[in-house]
Formats: sequence, structure tokens, C-alpha cells
Amino acid sequence: MKVTYADGVFEELVSLSFYIAEDNEAIAQRFLDSCDKTFRFLADNPNVGSLRRFKNVQMAEVRMWRVKGFEKYRIFYQPLESGIKILHIIHSARDYNRVFENE
Repeated sequence: MKVTYADGVFEELVSLSFYIAEDNEAIAQRFLDSCDKTFRFLADNPNVGSLRRFKNVQMAEVRMWRVKGFEKYRIFYQPLESGIKILHIIHSARDYNRVFENE
């Protein structure tokens, strides 16, 4: 199955990895590797994540799953016929509803 990415996802990943690298560059690289592995897992198992509810009907199928090994980071994605689309990667301390308000 295929993994596609919404605009801005790579910038989110770079920002998160830079933040983590301030303390430990090796862990930042492990974070990126874990994101990649988790994305591929989700592409093969698109309905595993918990369904989220948003006011915007275009966000009706958004699901959430944790980054393996970095459980405080959440992946928001939409299942597609050919795989998944990664929408955001957000730390659990952030209010993800506010992130999705403008979409």
C-alpha cells in the first residue's frame, strides 16, 4: 500500500526532529525512522487508528495513531483506497483540534 503526504507534513517532521535533536541527534534520527516504519504499518493496516471527529466533513475519515517508540507523538491520517495520506504529526501536549480548525 502507498503512503502519501499532505502539504506541510515534511516541514512538521523536520521541525519535530530538530527539536528532538537539541537534546540528542541519535534519538532524532530514530524518531524519523520510527515515523517511516509507522507510516508503512498504517498503510498496510489503514483502519487501526482511532477515528477522530471534526466539524469539517472533509475530515470525516481522519484517524489517529501513535509513533511507535515515541508514544507522545500522534500521526493523523486518512485511509485511501490505495493506502493512506499522512495529514499531521503532532505532540500529544498540543491541542490537535486547533491544528485542524483551519482545514
